[in-house]
Amino acid sequence: MNRRAIGWILGGLCLLLAAALLVPAGVSFFYREAAVARAFGESAALAAVAGVALRLCNRHSMRTPEGRPAFFRREGMAVVALAWFVTSAMGALPFLLCGEAPSLVDALFESTSGFTTTGATVFSAAQVDALSRGIAFWRCFSHWIGGVGIVLVFVAIMPTGGRSLYRSEGISREEDQPRVRDIAVAILRVYVVLTAVHVLLLWAAGLSPFDSVVHAFSTMATGGFSNHGESIAYYRSPVVELICVVFMIAAGTSFTIWNTLWRGGPKLALGKALQSSELKLYLGLLAGGTAFLWLMLWFWGGSNGQPGSDLPDYSRFLLCGRDAAFSLTSILTCTGYATADFDRWPEVGRMLLVVAAFVGACGGSTGGGVKVFRFLIVTRAAFAAVRSFVSPRAVVRVSADDKPLEPEVIASAARYFVLWVLAAIVGSLLLALLGSDLVTSVTSVVSCLNNVGPGLAAVGPSASFGHLDVCSKLVLCVLMVLGRLEFYALVALFMPSFWRR
Repeated sequence: MNRRAIGWILGGLCLLLAAALLVPAGVSFFYREAAVARAFGESAALAAVAGVALRLCNRHSMRTPEGRPAFFRREGMAVVALAWFVTSAMGALPFLLCGEAPSLVDALFESTSGFTTTGATVFSAAQVDALSRGIAFWRCFSHWIGGVGIVLVFVAIMPTGGRSLYRSEGISREEDQPRVRDIAVAILRVYVVLTAVHVLLLWAAGLSPFDSVVHAFSTMATGGFSNHGESIAYYRSPVVELICVVFMIAAGTSFTIWNTLWRGGPKLALGKALQSSELKLYLGLLAGGTAFLWLMLWFWGGSNGQPGSDLPDYSRFLLCGRDAAFSLTSILTCTGYATADFDRWPEVGRMLLVVAAFVGACGGSTGGGVKVFRFLIVTRAAFAAVRSFVSPRAVVRVSADDKPLEPEVIASAARYFVLWVLAAIVGSLLLALLGSDLVTSVTSVVSCLNNVGPGLAAVGPSASFGHLDVCSKLVLCVLMVLGRLEFYALVALFMPSFWRR
């Protein structure tokens, strides 16, 4: 293991974060928040010092004295895993230095939630409304940086080691270094363009420029932070909600589709989309789940307009569809925005949202969850196993996109499911041991492991994670990173054999 090369790249990452911290510093300065701007400046200086120190101490480590590369997949996995912890630690500095977070653990939780695009927060609704513009911007900007992957950003600009980092991030297996950088730049370009279009549409819908930017950052990253305690419900606007729904769906779609649209035009992109089993299932789940929730809310009715009831009024058919579509899209894409307190819905509706949080968005998107393609593969493999049991002599194949899947692909999806279930069980047991009730324990673990944001009960859409104890918050921080890394890179760090040459 080339530890010096790892230090060299992490040093570059710290310098990149130092530059990123100057952006909210400028926002704070623009809004005349001198103390907050100073806190961001000091944070940027600390990140820069750490980056320079790591670079100076680990010079000439990326190649051997003979000029051969000294950075491979193992080092790439270590950098990818450590990068999210370094990023979260550096991102916590502004919360502490400007006094917005009450403790180090709360600052770390908020920063981790931001960069991993989880959207879980320790701030109450009133505290979110009271945040400075600089901190409100930083929360959403950290979403945007983490949504496309801080490592992916680094791949696009670093001179060597890009292929190993790119593969360790779980995005591609390209063997050609220039090709890797081209793909990274293409994804970044699409990400920036979609964000810009989203900003313009929100601005045209009546939001202020500041609100348009921060919500576009959160939406495209499928993060869920807002500068308002009521989230998107603050605007009471069907148009704003519709725009956000469209872009949440877009962010939850594989970026290969958008890149194809950019490079090859609508016809080629449409052909690729129609061939994608994952995309068809993703859109089918959105359509079918919305229809089910729509009818469920209408037949339930809530308070049905009765005065004095604390239940929402779902006597209006269109309101039922509006809340159903927004809530399901937000949860399935793992964004975490809220326009309704779905924790007060009937049990079947709450359960459907938990299942949606488990499934998540498409692979290669900014969304979290198990991912639709893994869910598709495992489901088809299970039915294939049943058919093989019934007809032992029959040749049963598992396919996707009209192509048979290799056994290793099926095994990889199954292994991921096993790891996810183990992590969810252990995490839920730990939170229950620390004093949380059953529903809070399970849904907060599912929420953080799948980078969703809100859970149910004590961590529902109208609540926060601030009341949890220190140990519970630290457990959830690890689960956020674990889910964002999709297990393998982080788990590998705890294997002694991983660090041996």
